[in-house]
Amino acid sequence: MLTEQKKLLSPQEYKTSVPLSVNLLAIKRALDERLKENLATRRKFTVICGPCSADDPVAMERYLSQLKKISDECQNLLVVARIYTSKPHSNGDGYKGTAFQLHSDDPVDINAGIVRCRRMMIGCIELGLPVADELLYPEIFQCLDDLVSYWFVGARSAEDSFHRNLASSLEVCCGVKNPTDGSIDKAADSLYAITRPCVFPFNGAQVVTDGCKYAHIVLRGGLRDGVFSSNISPAQIAQVKKMLRERGMNDFVLADLNHANSGKIAFNQIPNARVALQGGADGVMIESYLGAGGLSSQFGVSQTDDCLDFAATESLLRELNAAFGKR
Repeated sequence: MLTEQKKLLSPQEYKTSVPLSVNLLAIKRALDERLKENLATRRKFTVICGPCSADDPVAMERYLSQLKKISDECQNLLVVARIYTSKPHSNGDGYKGTAFQLHSDDPVDINAGIVRCRRMMIGCIELGLPVADELLYPEIFQCLDDLVSYWFVGARSAEDSFHRNLASSLEVCCGVKNPTDGSIDKAADSLYAITRPCVFPFNGAQVVTDGCKYAHIVLRGGLRDGVFSSNISPAQIAQVKKMLRERGMNDFVLADLNHANSGKIAFNQIPNARVALQGGADGVMIESYLGAGGLSSQFGVSQTDDCLDFAATESLLRELNAAFGKR
């Protein structure tokens, strides 16, 4: 049984109440083009960086300001701010993300949450950083699609037909994660589906897409029989790239340094980054925040997965910048 709690605003009403100005729209579009160009040229090493799940706007503003400063200094990197607004959980429990609530013990208020998300993302674009988010809830996607430059289809969504179909409509970069079991073949199937045109029902209409031309694979490791396994070794990255080329697909590979690749221990992202870069990855995803840790209610510490603190993040970004310059 479904019980309606409250009406949500329409996507256009959210966009009108917290608008993207003409000047910021031009900046956002330029960031989109920069990311798409780099997906083809790979002149810079792509880094998606931010907390597991964005939360407190004050903490996020401080984090993003510091991230922008390092981004400007690391000219070999193309840094994208990870502002994940909705958080899935394997068993459904836990902090739902800032689109739903500010803190895990707060009541859910999606209207307030989407307004909070838009303000946070607009602030990021004002800094000149592109925004990344996960394509999780289609209703929320439509409220933020004018602000996000890089969408990700998560491990739990990559095999879902509706998420694949919706992602195939994107005209910006889209990372497609391998599923939670670590299967690369399944990830490749998802990537193929997202790059192809499709017809499906959406918002009361039959719609058709062109297929996303800017989609690529994301390696995030796997979990089988309770054991974490990594999939970002040089041999594995080379194998994935070979398979993608043989199937006629984009062989841009981004390594998710956390999740199953790190055994959910944030510090392991540091050696993982070195392995991924040396192994031929074209970019990485780093989970970091102001303070180290996870599952915390402290200011600037992740309410969900374990994250690096900013000092460790800065050191890692500088290391990646220097190493990529020599690659």
